[in-house]
Amino acid sequence: MPRAVRRRTRPALSAAIALAGWSLVLLLVSTTVLAQGAPGSIEVGVGAGRFLGGTLAKGTTEAFDTTVGVDHEAVGGFWLAGQITPAWGVEFSYRRTATQIVEHRSGLFPEERTLAGLDFATIELLAVRSFRNGNFVPYLGAGAGLANLDIDTPDPALRDSTRGCLSLTGGARFYFARWVGIRIDVRERATYLGVRGQGEDHGLFDTGRWFFDSEFLGGVFFSFGGT
Repeated sequence: MPRAVRRRTRPALSAAIALAGWSLVLLLVSTTVLAQGAPGSIEVGVGAGRFLGGTLAKGTTEAFDTTVGVDHEAVGGFWLAGQITPAWGVEFSYRRTATQIVEHRSGLFPEERTLAGLDFATIELLAVRSFRNGNFVPYLGAGAGLANLDIDTPDPALRDSTRGCLSLTGGARFYFARWVGIRIDVRERATYLGVRGQGEDHGLFDTGRWFFDSEFLGGVFFSFGGT
């Protein structure tokens, strides 16, 4: 082959190879993005974060004869989710924190004395609505479950209590690939503690019957299956 022909052939061949390579990359990326969280896929994740406690109103527990606070502490847990349609899915989650019950005081920098330990654990089932935007997937959800409050006191007559709870959640997933990503989740929860004692109950709409808390959780997840 003449030298001039070879010189023209090599750049053309290199350009063709580069074009084919970039086309393959774009095809793989588009396929990955479209397949993320596909219907029928199962997601398993684990995370840790911060539990933001609230207050236990007077009369909600026999352990104390006044309103007490629940301190902020670390929280951890895991979740198992299934995608039913491109937009809707369900999630089962378990979370637990070991925190403290403290004196409830007002003020900018109140001194709070620790009164007892508290193990707070929840299991919840939620419906989740996803809003897809490539590999970034925000979501909102709501559900119900059970919350276990185990107060650590020397009185053997005081046992742990399991109550129903309602929760609202919002957050986002970021996919590094079809099968792996990270998630940030913010959750608001209301746990029903029942009719208050000590003559403190104010009827059906008494907000003191409820324990309100918030959680911020970040973690990593793996996704399997899907069509």
